[in-house]
Amino acid sequence: IQYSFYNWDGASPVMEFVGLDNFTRLLHDIIFWKSLSHNLFWIVSTIVLPVGVGLLLAVLLSSQLIKFKLVFRVTFFMPVIVSLVAVGIVWNWIYHPDFGVINTFLRVIGLDILTKPWLGNEYTVLPALIIAGSWTYYGFCMVIFVAALQGIDKSYYEVARIEGANPLQIFFKITIPLLKNTITLLVLNSLIGSFKVFDIIYLMTRGGPFHSSEVIATYMYTQAFTLNDIGYGSAISIMLAIIIAIFSIGYIRFVESKD
Repeated sequence: IQYSFYNWDGASPVMEFVGLDNFTRLLHDIIFWKSLSHNLFWIVSTIVLPVGVGLLLAVLLSSQLIKFKLVFRVTFFMPVIVSLVAVGIVWNWIYHPDFGVINTFLRVIGLDILTKPWLGNEYTVLPALIIAGSWTYYGFCMVIFVAALQGIDKSYYEVARIEGANPLQIFFKITIPLLKNTITLLVLNSLIGSFKVFDIIYLMTRGGPFHSSEVIATYMYTQAFTLNDIGYGSAISIMLAIIIAIFSIGYIRFVESKD
């Protein structure tokens, strides 16, 4: 907070007090607002993909029809414990325009026209990063949902079946309402994590090309530690903290109002 009121390069013994100038500059910074829009897009995507996929996998793995459940659980959870540096390297290979798995597969099946430099195209880079980022999180959601499903009294399902409810009705009328607190926890965790996302983007694109994958955290890092504008980077970090607080409090109160 103190640094955000100064113009300082991080090394000079003298810090120039500029008051609210850094925040004024931030409000008129087009790249900052573009980064915020990317964060919002990331939020929607990482809530729908990992939480949705995690819930689907948890329901399937809780079914009596699935065998070798432990093997599947371990397999799906593995991406969570993999280092993000390794994840970034692996997905860079997957998206490589020349020998990447995706483009190679498209060429093999005769769809060369669909091959792209996935991380070098401003229209595909953000969705590509979201897929890579979601891959590291859906296993965590799955484990939390599996634990929550095990805590649901089976009598609810038995009564529903006796009343003639089909599996889809049971899922939406019983499972989802009883998992409400768990869903709230995971959505809130995704919300905060989506605003703080940094490492996977910095490792793979560093916000490029042309700021098309820039998020607030990478922009803050660039300003503070690449361009040595500590004051402005601090102002961005303060704004990020305020935005996270507003969205988190708003979401919690929205959920509580529904109760």
